[in-house]
Amino acid sequence: MLKWWPLFGIRRHLTEKRAYKSPINIQSHYGSIFQRSLFVYILDVGSSNALNFEISALESPQYNIHRFGIFLTDSPRHADVLLILGRPTEVMLAPMNETLNQLPEPYYVITIDDSCDALMMSPYPEMKHHVAQLKGVPSPSEILGLLLAISKSKRIVL
Repeated sequence: MLKWWPLFGIRRHLTEKRAYKSPINIQSHYGSIFQRSLFVYILDVGSSNALNFEISALESPQYNIHRFGIFLTDSPRHADVLLILGRPTEVMLAPMNETLNQLPEPYYVITIDDSCDALMMSPYPEMKHHVAQLKGVPSPSEILGLLLAISKSKRIVL
């Protein structure tokens, strides 16, 4: 007969062992904003498919972003953070600007540029509330560390 406690111990060992750290520091100029859950909207404007796999891994049981109060939303009107994947193409500049206009205040923008082309210095137009930019294809733990840094830096207890 199989006992349940070894399975619980293995699951806890896999999911709660590591500390998730951000590879960069958050540049925030706004005070305490988010006091509850953090909702993230993902916009793919021209990335390789590798970034989509890393984002989908965040919802797996190994990372389980829901236990930290971070949720992926289907609408930019419900989002606190806009996560832009890839370098924007000419066709995607207008939808990206429309998405930025639909975000409710206050919000943050994180960009992840996975292209290996170093010719273009600034692939993104000037965006309001842009707090972080990642280069390459970060691991899910680095993305989670960045989201946790945004979430924790904005929570205060009054």
